[in-house]
Amino acid sequence: MERSKLDGLVSVITPVYNCAEVISITVDAVASQTISVIEHILVDDGSTDGTLKVIEALAKKYDHLIILRQGNSGAGVARNLGINAATGRYIAFLDGDDCWSAKKLEAQIGFMERQNVLFSYGAYNEINSESGEFIAHSEPPSELTYAQLLNGCPIGCLTVAYNQQVLGKRFMPSARRGQDWGLWLSITRSGVVAYKYPGNFALYNRSPNSLSKNKISKFFDVYGIYRNQEKLSVLAAIFCLTRHIFYVLKKQKVRNGS
Repeated sequence: MERSKLDGLVSVITPVYNCAEVISITVDAVASQTISVIEHILVDDGSTDGTLKVIEALAKKYDHLIILRQGNSGAGVARNLGINAATGRYIAFLDGDDCWSAKKLEAQIGFMERQNVLFSYGAYNEINSESGEFIAHSEPPSELTYAQLLNGCPIGCLTVAYNQQVLGKRFMPSARRGQDWGLWLSITRSGVVAYKYPGNFALYNRSPNSLSKNKISKFFDVYGIYRNQEKLSVLAAIFCLTRHIFYVLKKQKVRNGS
């Protein structure tokens, strides 16, 4: 499909919180895409470090930049505010400290348009947010169903796009952690299959402490998604949570190269 036919189809949603030093890299990455976006929605989640001033200055540079604000409520709530405001055929996600290479949207949206795919994701690289050193390459499976996603989440939020024109506005659950995975479950529960688009165009900045930080709280949130969103019985939720924990441990082991 020609680039011109892909222009103006995507709303990019970026939650931002205390990322004044790096947010311009993220904004520039979206602005530098080989296809134009209809809008890039930045949702400031109660930043206290001058982030708001930085993005307000960027909005003077880029006409497609939209700024929304909320009190500190977490990335999921911020993304939902952006989803509610988005007008594009497709919604794509990119957090305020992550980055895309220039052909990411062209490759992904072109793939979705050609193959009539409603929900897609892709490969990405992880780097240490402090040192910039390479950590790992994430290569998810070529397709994922609801049943597979119940086991765990190999999808990086920064690689996802879904067709809101067909699927409607789909929102993340209220869980503080794992809310993106909750949305993927919601989309695929009705039978929609998620497909991987070709290539590797995304760069995820991982904090050195993020692997161990709040792990117990995250598992409580995961259990809550199984019980409250997916309506599984207590036994089924515990069974799925156990599988999920083993999935996370295996993924961490692979990331550490052991």
